[in-house]
Amino acid sequence: MKPLFFGAAERRLYGVYHPPSMGGRHAVLLCYPGIQEYDAAHWAFRRLAGMLSRDGHHVLRFDYFGTGDSDGIVASGTPSHWVEDVQEAAQELRDLSGCRDISLVGMRIGATVAALASSRGLDARRLILWEPVINGRAYVRELERGDEGRNLRLLHASTTRGRKDELLGHVFPWAVREPTEALDLLREAAPRTDRALIFTAKEAPEHRTLRCLFERSGVKTEVRMVTEPATNAQPDARERALPSNAVLVEMVQELRELSTA
Repeated sequence: MKPLFFGAAERRLYGVYHPPSMGGRHAVLLCYPGIQEYDAAHWAFRRLAGMLSRDGHHVLRFDYFGTGDSDGIVASGTPSHWVEDVQEAAQELRDLSGCRDISLVGMRIGATVAALASSRGLDARRLILWEPVINGRAYVRELERGDEGRNLRLLHASTTRGRKDELLGHVFPWAVREPTEALDLLREAAPRTDRALIFTAKEAPEHRTLRCLFERSGVKTEVRMVTEPATNAQPDARERALPSNAVLVEMVQELRELSTA
């Protein structure tokens, strides 16, 4: 495991490179969710990186500009900037690994920016979208409901008292909110990939619509439901995207053939 900074001096990104324990003909770029869901996903991404590394892949996980340990402030990190960060990280991974073939794995809004990066010129052998954000406005509403629930539990208040520049304990300025709400994968070009997989704990109509959109453009696409042991709870999308060992195992199995191809 090798921590590093990369990118332009005025826009340094922080990443962690996991070299393969064997082989190494294929590389995987991991794209984190947004800052509101970053902490919950961090363990899963570390675990997934280790699993893929042991399975023979070069792996890079990284923080978008304005998040985590990368340079910048939250207000300077918008979805369009994050698409550029994915493209920059993919080039860094190619340089580190010497691999031409790269697959992208993204979670929540990380899946969205991975798909956008691919549709805008980044070739990917596999595109794995884990509980992808398909509509930005619906995504922000989910976060707001989570914020209201958190406030009710911790502050005994049902609202953030009208504040729109903070969400789930993180700064969420209008410069980030507006382009996030404008996201709509159904209005974007299909990604440049051999195969796309949508992993979800509960298939929704928008997943089927996205699959049909990709397939009409010639991208073989599958919606795959992966669940943990059944519970009585009915989780929302944010909760369904929490670390799940079952989905990590399926992702590794899906990419296994590429590490030895």
